[in-house]
Amino acid sequence: MATTKSLQQGSSTVEFALVAALLLTLLFGIMESGRVFLVWNAAQEVTRRAARNAAILGFGFTPFIQYDAVLNPEATSGTIAFPGIGEITNWTVSIQFMTGTFGALTATSSPPASAAINRSNCTQGLNPCVKAVQATLCVPGSDPCQPVSYLPTALPGTSLQLFLPVSSVTLPLESAGASPG
Repeated sequence: MATTKSLQQGSSTVEFALVAALLLTLLFGIMESGRVFLVWNAAQEVTRRAARNAAILGFGFTPFIQYDAVLNPEATSGTIAFPGIGEITNWTVSIQFMTGTFGALTATSSPPASAAINRSNCTQGLNPCVKAVQATLCVPGSDPCQPVSYLPTALPGTSLQLFLPVSSVTLPLESAGASPG
């Protein structure tokens, strides 16, 4: 006849397995939530940084601006990812120069060759007269802009299909690389 002690052998192991599974799921969920906020914030920072640099540097510096936006201004070629966030690369940063008036801006496919030409076009009422710059985070080559896929890291093996927000920043064109005088 079995004793009470022998019937309860292993019950603590089963209880631990049930509780540990719940605690680990909660722990990994908290970690992934933190990473979601990190990536979301990085997406906003990358587009803000790219738009600011484009507004100041102007035309002809797009590759440098894209590398600098992902915090690697020394790079000159290849795909560079934002540190610790593989989803955001220099190729997911799209920079467009905008013409028109604020509230009705449209992207130009051929911005002026220099800040001096742009200034001349704007004063004479010619096109293209670039007035703003827009930096967007989206899938490279997508038109209209498609959101970049988010890859969960704390939940390996899941087929979760998530996307980063289409982060976009529009700023007025500043010096556009023009030197004073």
